[in-house]
Amino acid sequence: MWKLVYGSVPGTSHVESGLPCQDFCEAKVVDTTLIAACADGAGSAEYSHFGSRAAVDCFMEIAVGDTIPTSDQIFAWVEAARDRLLEEAVKKDTTPRQLACTFLAVLAGSDWSAFVQIGDGAIVFDGPDGYELAFWPDIGEYANATRFLSDDDYRDHLKVNIINRNLSEIAVMTDGLQMLALDFAGARVHDRFFSPLFNTVRNGLNEEALKTSLLGFMDSKRVNERTDDDKTLLLATQMTADVSQELPDSAA
Repeated sequence: MWKLVYGSVPGTSHVESGLPCQDFCEAKVVDTTLIAACADGAGSAEYSHFGSRAAVDCFMEIAVGDTIPTSDQIFAWVEAARDRLLEEAVKKDTTPRQLACTFLAVLAGSDWSAFVQIGDGAIVFDGPDGYELAFWPDIGEYANATRFLSDDDYRDHLKVNIINRNLSEIAVMTDGLQMLALDFAGARVHDRFFSPLFNTVRNGLNEEALKTSLLGFMDSKRVNERTDDDKTLLLATQMTADVSQELPDSAA
């Protein structure tokens, strides 16, 4: 059975400017399948926090994991999520660009996993030689640029990967944490960032305490000194233990 903890915190720059947290994340376990989706609203888009929520809510409503999905099914679910975002733009009498958001999703069954991504952020999972990335973040041609679900050509940049493997640990994060979690020079994952976090989730007993600890970690001084953006992190593990811990500040 999957055990998970997730949450979002506003970046210090958003707090100072009075902007809402533009990230949104939801996750659930249906029978033995993990289904999760996260979105990061564009900082320059006035209603991007609504776009993030609309896309994630829709995907979570319609995505199913009773059997391994096909690529066509996943494309249809993402298309529906985008349609929901466009509907929200019409309700607010604005352009889709004002609800722009990146989008990441995971479905993980007993012996398969499907990964979905458009834009930056990262999906990380355990592999035989350490943690692996589903896709390298799409950081665009210019600094602080990426691709969004609201883009007309979003399908050209939508990445889907389905693997036939049993995974024990999965993380999904928005770009607010990717500079801490990824080695951009070496194009690889920082194992030392994830190992203590997964260990805490695996050993923690109280879900509310774990979430409080996760939010505290993301909003800690050491993390905020390195990023002022909104931050979202989902951690899921299929391993259990009996010792409760707090998320370690040293992980940053």
